[in-house]
Amino acid sequence: MTGEAIRREVRSSAELQEVCLRTLKQCPGFERVNEILIQPRDNSEGSANWTLAAVRPRVDNRSLRAARETIGFLQQTYRLIPGEAQGRDKRRG
Repeated sequence: MTGEAIRREVRSSAELQEVCLRTLKQCPGFERVNEILIQPRDNSEGSANWTLAAVRPRVDNRSLRAARETIGFLQQTYRLIPGEAQGRDKRRG
Protein backbone atom coordinates (compact mmCIF):
# COMPACT_ATOMS: atom_id res chain seq x y z
CA MET A 1 0.00 0.00 0.00
CA THR A 2 1.23 3.48 -0.80
CA GLY A 3 0.71 6.69 1.17
CA GLU A 4 -1.93 7.65 -1.39
CA ALA A 5 -4.15 4.84 -0.14
CA ILE A 6 -4.87 6.84 3.01
CA ARG A 7 -8.08 8.80 2.55
CA ARG A 8 -8.24 12.11 4.40
CA GLU A 9 -11.11 14.56 4.56
CA VAL A 10 -10.08 17.78 2.81
CA ARG A 11 -10.78 20.98 4.78
CA SER A 12 -10.10 24.68 4.40
CA SER A 13 -7.73 26.28 6.87
CA ALA A 14 -10.64 27.82 8.82
CA GLU A 15 -12.55 24.53 8.91
CA LEU A 16 -9.50 22.58 9.99
CA GLN A 17 -8.69 25.07 12.76
CA GLU A 18 -12.27 24.79 14.03
CA VAL A 19 -12.20 20.98 14.02
CA CYS A 20 -8.85 20.98 15.84
CA LEU A 21 -10.06 23.50 18.41
CA ARG A 22 -13.26 21.57 19.12
CA THR A 23 -11.37 18.28 19.43
CA LEU A 24 -8.41 19.53 21.47
CA LYS A 25 -10.63 21.37 23.96
CA GLN A 26 -11.61 17.90 25.17
CA CYS A 27 -7.99 17.14 26.13
CA PRO A 28 -6.80 17.94 29.67
CA GLY A 29 -5.03 21.30 29.75
CA PHE A 30 -6.71 22.58 26.57
CA GLU A 31 -10.04 23.56 28.13
CA ARG A 32 -9.28 27.30 28.00
CA VAL A 33 -7.75 27.32 24.52
CA ASN A 34 -9.70 29.61 22.20
CA GLU A 35 -7.52 29.68 19.09
CA ILE A 36 -5.62 27.08 17.08
CA LEU A 37 -3.14 27.98 14.36
CA ILE A 38 -2.18 25.45 11.73
CA GLN A 39 0.62 25.67 9.22
CA PRO A 40 1.03 23.85 5.92
CA ARG A 41 3.90 21.40 5.51
CA ASP A 42 5.83 21.42 2.25
CA ASN A 43 7.27 17.93 2.10
CA SER A 44 4.23 15.91 3.16
CA GLU A 45 4.27 13.02 0.71
CA GLY A 46 2.24 10.25 2.33
CA SER A 47 1.87 12.13 5.62
CA ALA A 48 -0.10 15.09 6.95
CA ASN A 49 0.22 18.25 4.87
CA TRP A 50 -0.26 20.48 7.93
CA THR A 51 1.02 20.84 11.44
CA LEU A 52 -0.24 22.42 14.65
CA ALA A 53 1.73 25.68 14.84
CA ALA A 54 0.29 27.24 18.01
CA VAL A 55 -2.51 27.22 20.53
CA ARG A 56 -3.70 30.33 22.35
CA PRO A 57 -3.50 30.79 25.17
CA ARG A 58 -0.47 28.53 25.43
CA VAL A 59 -0.67 25.21 27.23
CA ASP A 60 2.05 23.61 29.30
CA ASN A 61 4.38 21.07 27.69
CA ARG A 62 2.94 18.17 29.66
CA SER A 63 -0.55 18.84 28.26
CA LEU A 64 0.87 19.24 24.76
CA ARG A 65 2.71 15.92 25.00
CA ALA A 66 -0.43 14.23 26.36
CA ALA A 67 -2.41 15.51 23.35
CA ARG A 68 0.12 14.19 20.83
CA GLU A 69 -2.02 11.13 20.05
CA THR A 70 -5.09 13.30 19.42
CA ILE A 71 -3.08 15.63 17.17
CA GLY A 72 -1.78 12.61 15.26
CA PHE A 73 -5.32 11.34 14.81
CA LEU A 74 -6.40 14.73 13.43
CA GLN A 75 -3.46 14.74 11.02
CA GLN A 76 -4.39 11.25 9.80
CA THR A 77 -8.05 12.22 9.40
CA TYR A 78 -7.85 15.66 7.75
CA ARG A 79 -5.96 17.19 4.86
CA LEU A 80 -5.52 20.93 4.36
CA ILE A 81 -6.59 22.30 0.97
CA PRO A 82 -3.07 22.64 -0.50
CA GLY A 83 -3.19 26.05 -2.22
CA GLU A 84 -5.31 27.84 0.35
CA ALA A 85 -2.73 28.34 3.09
CA GLN A 86 0.25 29.05 0.84
CA GLY A 87 0.07 32.83 1.33
CA ARG A 88 -0.23 32.52 5.10
CA ASP A 89 2.84 30.31 5.29
CA LYS A 90 5.16 33.20 4.35
CA ARG A 91 4.01 35.58 7.12
CA ARG A 92 6.78 34.93 9.61
CA GLY A 93 9.46 34.76 6.95
